Amino acid sequence: MINKKLALLALITLGARMVFAQADPCADTLQINTKLKAIRDIDQNSRAEFIKVMATNDPQKTKELALQMRAADKENQQYVSALLDKCGWPTGLSAENNHTMFLVIDHADVAYMDKYFALLKQQAELGVVPKSDLATLQDRILLRKGERQLYGTQTFKTGPIVNVWPIENVDRLAEKRKAMGLEPMDEYIESVKKAYHAEVVWDKNLTVQEAQQKLGKKLQ
Repeated sequence: MINKKLALLALITLGARMVFAQADPCADTLQINTKLKAIRDIDQNSRAEFIKVMATNDPQKTKELALQMRAADKENQQYVSALLDKCGWPTGLSAENNHTMFLVIDHADVAYMDKYFALLKQQAELGVVPKSDLATLQDRILLRKGERQLYGTQTFKTGPIVNVWPIENVDRLAEKRKAMGLEPMDEYIESVKKAYHAEVVWDKNLTVQEAQQKLGKKLQ
């Protein structure tokens, strides 16, 4: 009789643990992966459409799409920040969805990027996300703070021209890019040309102040 009670108690305990695990949002890898895939689709589709409109030089349509994209980004950032703050970096994500986490952070404001930079760096060191993602985020933060980038991943558009943001220590750029798993700079420039259907200018002597003057504003 005692053994039966113990067995029943064990079953009840096991059942309770299973219910708790299912109720724990941090353990629901399927749901997280599904949500992140939806976020990725929104993020990438909106940016592909934005690049197309930019090529038409229609300022009104470009502004409208930019506002829509920012609104979608904010919603995505709310989900990811809630996830990271509660669960840390989720385990069991697909490679694509680990990259989606990076995309959401990379498309946020500088305070958001700063907040999660150390966590992304940790994941890059563990091999969960590519080092190229870390390099891109670091460059984006430096650009937003009005500093030279390290790896040459960031550009800015002035009229029909895409410009490479000023780079620190250009002489070691090839070495730095290779260490972070980035393609050679000339290949990157060609890919940017194709993506934006625009001329790309890389002035190696361009200063941050001159770049900001081209933009007509400081990026913060």
